[in-house]
Amino acid sequence: MAEIETRVTTLEQQVSNVMTKLDMFIEESRAARQRQDAEMREARQKHDADMKEIRERQEAAQAKHDADMKEIREKHDADMHEMNQRFYNKFDDMNAKIDAKFASMDAKIDNMGQHVRNMSIVTIIGIAAMVVAVFLK
Repeated sequence: MAEIETRVTTLEQQVSNVMTKLDMFIEESRAARQRQDAEMREARQKHDADMKEIRERQEAAQAKHDADMKEIREKHDADMHEMNQRFYNKFDDMNAKIDAKFASMDAKIDNMGQHVRNMSIVTIIGIAAMVVAVFLK
């Protein structure tokens, strides 16, 4: 019986050792899991911070691009307005020159018409004088 008690005591000691080792393993597993959770939280926070920084840089780049495009559009619009003004000024100058030419031509045509009228009157008077001279002879 003493041998059985010794075996039971040994067995109890071994069970106690296994339980101690099991408790240590469970504690180590919990600690490892907590470390892993902390590392995951830290990685997630770093990822979120990196993504926020990337978004901010993209938004800043987009804002700069938008400002550059607005400046280009405004410069283009100003250049087009200036070009249109120059075109219309040239067009107005050409119209003024054409109007002056037409006015000059109208005056010449009027003078020519008056000259033709005068010549017609002189011709009629001449013909009338010849007719009178023929009848008077």
